[in-house]
Amino acid sequence: MKRVRRLGIVGVGLLGGSLGLVARRDGLADEVVGVGRTQRNLDVALERGCVDRAATSVDALAGADLVVLATPIGTLASSAAAIAPHLAEGAIVTDVGSSKASVVEECSVALNGRARFVGSHPIAGLETSGASAAHEDLFEGARCVVTPVAATDADALREVKALWVAMGMSVDEMSPVEHDRVLALTSHLPHVAAWALARAVAATRGGGVDPLRFSGPSLKDMTRIAGASVDMWRDILVSNADSILAQVDLFRTGIDDLASAIAKRDGPAIEGFLNEATELRQALVSDGGPAVAEGGVEIVSAAPPLLGAVELPGDKSIGHRSLILGALAHGTTKITGLSSGEDNASTLAVLGSLGVESCRQDDRVWIEGRGFEGLRAPSEPLDCGNSGTTIRMMCGVLAGRPFEATLDGDESLRKRPMARVTDPLEMLGARFGSSEGRPPLRVCGATLRPGVFELPVASAQVKTALLLAGLQATGETTVVEPGASRDHTERLLPIFGVEVRRPDGQTVSVRGPARLEAARIAIPGDPSAAAFWLVAGSIVPGSRLELRGVSVNPTRTGALDVLRAMGARITLTEREAVGEEPVADLVVESAPLRATEVSGETMLRAIDEFPALAVAAAVAEGATRFADGSELRLKESDRLAAMTQGLSRLGVRVEEASDGLIVHGGAGIGGGEVETYRDHRIAMAFAVAGLVARDPVRVRDAEIMAVSDPSFLVTLRRLRKGGA
Repeated sequence: MKRVRRLGIVGVGLLGGSLGLVARRDGLADEVVGVGRTQRNLDVALERGCVDRAATSVDALAGADLVVLATPIGTLASSAAAIAPHLAEGAIVTDVGSSKASVVEECSVALNGRARFVGSHPIAGLETSGASAAHEDLFEGARCVVTPVAATDADALREVKALWVAMGMSVDEMSPVEHDRVLALTSHLPHVAAWALARAVAATRGGGVDPLRFSGPSLKDMTRIAGASVDMWRDILVSNADSILAQVDLFRTGIDDLASAIAKRDGPAIEGFLNEATELRQALVSDGGPAVAEGGVEIVSAAPPLLGAVELPGDKSIGHRSLILGALAHGTTKITGLSSGEDNASTLAVLGSLGVESCRQDDRVWIEGRGFEGLRAPSEPLDCGNSGTTIRMMCGVLAGRPFEATLDGDESLRKRPMARVTDPLEMLGARFGSSEGRPPLRVCGATLRPGVFELPVASAQVKTALLLAGLQATGETTVVEPGASRDHTERLLPIFGVEVRRPDGQTVSVRGPARLEAARIAIPGDPSAAAFWLVAGSIVPGSRLELRGVSVNPTRTGALDVLRAMGARITLTEREAVGEEPVADLVVESAPLRATEVSGETMLRAIDEFPALAVAAAVAEGATRFADGSELRLKESDRLAAMTQGLSRLGVRVEEASDGLIVHGGAGIGGGEVETYRDHRIAMAFAVAGLVARDPVRVRDAEIMAVSDPSFLVTLRRLRKGGA
């Protein structure tokens, strides 16, 4: 596209902000100017680099030669009329609205010949909004529709198409009317269905058992887009009402047909209905990424190689601790970089049930802390979801509170033993009730006393629970471990004003009662999430992946050390620390791997990354031995058994021991279906294995990946396109 002197963006939210990020990154304009309604959002846009200059008045657009209207549909025409007097002669104006017939007509009239209008609809977005949600990869690989009419200027059309191509999009032309008909079916109707489903579920609440306590991934997936911007979608439904109503009638016919088959108990008719839907779903995702199949997701061998940059979720471990300490501090704690995964969301929800107020925008969270004493008795059990970290750390928090609370979780969490954390806490004076030491756990708060605890097994979760309890006791509480577990709690506590004594790498002490003060916390990228991409980049021939802003805390770099010992080509460039956490950019390039041994202190530092490393071992030449990993049997699943079974099903020879595995690599990985036991790391590990398998690998319950990385499969699809 021609370089723009002044690019104007009216409405610097998700779409407008993302466009500005790319325009500034790639130098598409001499200046990017943003205009918006609220100074707060504009301040966020400036802080994030979406625009060079921002204002609430359209006067700021004086002399602009290209303007993108990214406001709600109902305000597009008035926005066009407002900016018209300020534009450069011959300026081009386009929009991002998802209905077009009325928009093209009204905006063309509003500009009154002062500028050339071209209707656009970039089909990209998230359920979040605002400049804080902007992302420079939002448009990458997506599709944009431009909607010229007879009066559209040919040069303006060419420049607008070039703009969206520069954003990384493929561009199609369509008449406004045809666009509205098609998008009513593919975009507007799904939102209508999501809202109707959410409303149906909401209508059943308050009449006994709350259905949300038993909701699973299906309900969350189906209602995800119901959280989209109310203002934006109200205007879309009004502006494209006729087309949407026609598609609602079509949808209603489908619902009626399926309901009729169910009422008749007509198995063959139901099967035919489901098969037809499954075929369409497979066609929908058969663009080189994972193809959804019955019972899970199907991964086929990667060709071409994986290329591109990976944006990692924020480190879960730091996220849990930051949320909890922020809730226990006095004042407003601001956290940036929080993972969108379900585990951190579980911690935030539990804190909310204890009376802690918070505000979340994308990866930013503001926690209104009122100290330990500000926590309130919950009215119902605290749902920790799938998060073992949440339930164990909250045991330490609740141990000293003057009320009773019950900690519970999903089916997987209810199988996990809790005695390793409740036993030492009871020595401090806390009281717990459970069935055979597993959730649900009833916590009876008590006056705590300090103590010295020598843990039989190094565990950052148990250590943190004891320290959180110790902060409520009078005197010094000390935890001694047989090895150095991850030390994020020790690094965070001083930021919140708590003195921590660490005479060596295995001993830590705090003194209570302690008062925590609010802090600002930035969370780096999760090294456990990075491990899957480091393995994928190593084993898929020709691959090169960049992982930016990864935590390289010494207690978390075990997987990095193991992969380097196996011959992986990984380069590390140190960056400025994020708070107290060391950070680096990593680049991995494919390389032949060789067997190694993983045990002792290295195994402890790589414990969460074991599933990914086991896949690397299956590809490496020789027999890789994993030992000293008995802790793996107490994770979300028995990970030693899960990896043994899954790799064996894929034709890899594995010998299972009580505390580890021997993986015989080099013979290749076959295809088949693998069970994940609803363990997010097992699911992601076998998705990576599928990238080099001879035949497709079907990963059951793949939606469980959202526990730690909701974007995993989306990122995988994008990286597979990188070499096309």
